[in-house]
Amino acid sequence: MIDSKRIRPLRLRKTEALLRRISDTNPKYDRVEEKLKIRASGYRGEQSLDYYVSFLDKKKYQILHGLRLQDAANDHYFEIDTLIITPSLIIPIDAKNHKGELHFDEQFDQLIQTYEGQKTSYDSPLAQITRHEFQLKSLLQLYKFPTVPIEPLVVITNPSTIVTASQNHKQIHKIIKSLSLITKIGNIEKRFKVEVFDHKQIQKLTKLLLKLNTPYDNSILEEFDLHEDDILKGVHCPKCGTLPMKRLPRKWECTSCGHSDKDAHIAAIEDYVLLFGNTITNQKLREFLNLPSRSAATRILKSLNFQFTGENKGRIYKISI
Repeated sequence: MIDSKRIRPLRLRKTEALLRRISDTNPKYDRVEEKLKIRASGYRGEQSLDYYVSFLDKKKYQILHGLRLQDAANDHYFEIDTLIITPSLIIPIDAKNHKGELHFDEQFDQLIQTYEGQKTSYDSPLAQITRHEFQLKSLLQLYKFPTVPIEPLVVITNPSTIVTASQNHKQIHKIIKSLSLITKIGNIEKRFKVEVFDHKQIQKLTKLLLKLNTPYDNSILEEFDLHEDDILKGVHCPKCGTLPMKRLPRKWECTSCGHSDKDAHIAAIEDYVLLFGNTITNQKLREFLNLPSRSAATRILKSLNFQFTGENKGRIYKISI
């Protein structure tokens, strides 16, 4: 089977970089911080789910992580945390890592979280996975794959979370906790014994989905209505986090703890990529790192061996870190 590993989502990494680079006095700081908590919690939930998924036989099941696919009918995208492909069916999984008590309200298609005395309403993940089921079917039809049963699940990954649902909820069987995942998959497979895909078709479908996978790569500044002027410049101290460090000949020195480091700028350049994209000029590098001169920026760019186009002041470097 094709090996598909879960990677840290680009959206999460961009949000982390943004929080590092805006002042805590910025009016948007609290909003970015809260969004980061939600995204980090979601990723931890997906990682937790991976532990239980790892018990599935890799010879029988093809497992894909973190898919973001374009709808077959429009330019919208849908995301699937984990997708399990078997010869007889496909199981898309939406992982939820909410704390406290979760109540699934069928009448209003909502999920109500009660945590630390506060209630919060979310769109129902059951409505979401139903939509994903339809979108996935449409995608398979578009690429002329045989019709296969699709049985989506919502998996609650936090073991301490209490789950309840409105009376006679028709989709309650699609909600499980991580500990029940293997048993649930076994029970679903008992209902779908006819093999639709052979090994070759599973490989073909897997390669297609990986090819169609389009990770989120929108501007994080636009998401929070922030501008370049909101971004803090300079190099963080890798030891104490102070910003900015002072540039000395061939090294950086922290003005707070005295730590020195010749490569501290690499993490700052990674932040630049996450915030602004993977191309940069000497001037932009100089401004972002608070470098004292054009020649200092040139030495750093040469040491990193970035590919470039153009000459002299018009040179544009492509960052590969």
